[in-house]
Amino acid sequence: MQIGPFLADLMLMKLGRWLRLAGEDVANPEGCIEDADLIVKARKEGRVLLTRDKALLARCRKGGADCLLIQSSDLDDQLAQMVDLGLDLRLDPKRCTLCNAPLYMGGDRWICTGCGKAYWQGSHWDGIDARMARIRKRI
Repeated sequence: MQIGPFLADLMLMKLGRWLRLAGEDVANPEGCIEDADLIVKARKEGRVLLTRDKALLARCRKGGADCLLIQSSDLDDQLAQMVDLGLDLRLDPKRCTLCNAPLYMGGDRWICTGCGKAYWQGSHWDGIDARMARIRKRI
């Protein structure tokens, strides 16, 4: 199984946002309500579907899509599982946490090419970086 790019199902949208903070390409399900739609999107876009749903995992295997079963409902455990698989969990803003579009530098900010959201190194930056470092050390 390949590791990324990803498609997060609705249960793992928060994990998807955190993976985007680490520079990973993680698509949102956007209109994919049914499992079959998620499988088609993952296969069509060459993405690994992230899910906690064991039945969806089985459907992915039958449907020829790469799928990764996330074991825990705890975000830190989910991120640790991704690190176990080889993901380098470091703060690396390349993608919008909301829409997954690429970011570009505009002065001291990153600007989303899709939705226009601006990101900067505010007081939250150190907390995010520290959490990622703590998770990397758990492994």
